[in-house]
Amino acid sequence: MKEETFSLMEKLRVKLLTFPSAELAVFDKGKKKLLNVFSQDKVEYVNDKPDVLMFLTGGSERVAINSVQEYKFYLILASRDDNSWASATEVKAWMNQHNITSMLINFEDENVVELINDFYYVRNGIRRLHGQRLGLIGNPSDWLVSSVVSPFIMQSRLGVEQVDISWNDIILDEVKQVAPDFTSLFQANNASELFESGKIYEGLASLVPFYKLNALSVECFSLVNQTSHTACLALSKLNHDGLPSGCEGDTCSAVGLMLSSEVCGVIPWMANTAFVNGGKALFAHCTAPTNLYKNFKTVTHYETDKGLALSGELKGEMVTIFRFENTLNRIFITLAKVTDHPKCKNACRTQIEVQLTDSAQDYFLNDPFGNHHLIIPGDWTQRLKLAANLLRVDLVE
Repeated sequence: MKEETFSLMEKLRVKLLTFPSAELAVFDKGKKKLLNVFSQDKVEYVNDKPDVLMFLTGGSERVAINSVQEYKFYLILASRDDNSWASATEVKAWMNQHNITSMLINFEDENVVELINDFYYVRNGIRRLHGQRLGLIGNPSDWLVSSVVSPFIMQSRLGVEQVDISWNDIILDEVKQVAPDFTSLFQANNASELFESGKIYEGLASLVPFYKLNALSVECFSLVNQTSHTACLALSKLNHDGLPSGCEGDTCSAVGLMLSSEVCGVIPWMANTAFVNGGKALFAHCTAPTNLYKNFKTVTHYETDKGLALSGELKGEMVTIFRFENTLNRIFITLAKVTDHPKCKNACRTQIEVQLTDSAQDYFLNDPFGNHHLIIPGDWTQRLKLAANLLRVDLVE
């Protein structure tokens, strides 16, 4: 998890709502109720620009609608006491009619603390995305006909700037040393090939401070064809280091890696949808972040049988699978149970098989957004769905 190292965390802004003539005692009583709901280091009570609307009584509808903005998302908290739920319901209906998305929640529910905690991290993660820079090394691979995001859409929807970089800007032959933590992490039998992978890692890493990058997407096949060496280990290590790094120049997957890194604190595995049949899906690729593995070994790259790639078993009995549509107007999110870690010879080296829900299978067969999907061990669906709400992205489950 990356949560402990999150920086620039802003408190959630909570507005307490009562009938207009309510005395201070009503607010004090409400705050006491909320001591078990809000972590005091994560929230502040405000009169304007709230993130959370907390209904304490009925008769607070006008105050509430005067506090919100069009095209925003709000958490609405209420309970059965003092007509607060009735008031919240009226406001929720009004917001639905005025292009304001919201989620109405019983603040006495046992899961509300976790939800608000997740909302805190998601809200801050999306704020941090604004101003970040994604370096595209080379060009998107020619076969990615549905996985390239317009730089304008990327900037306007997420606040992320695309920086185009040529492979010619990286002089790999000038790299003479490789970081010891790279070679010790992989421990390949082929020392000379491991050094070549390490040079690619050092070359890509050098771009980060020079171009002030927050993430990378690499056109890797042109590199393999030119040098006979792969970027698989380099990308895996960069993800391990905390820098979202995708392959094939897939900018759609890259922004998904960035989103997950900021709102979940985990950089996912970018994987091919290798096969879907009988309610199960096979995913495979060669560049999973090393910290997502139970165990792994270095082997050759699948498509070219050159260089080095990773084969191993991913962590987790359950995984979260998600992907943006390339317009960033929709996002697919599902939770799936891992049923196998196969070793198919005709697919990329790291592989998992999962059991799909009926709706997820329908998505993959009838309305997929593209080939690559992002996979995280564990259940991160709540945070990603909250992110979809905040970004006003339509959810497909």
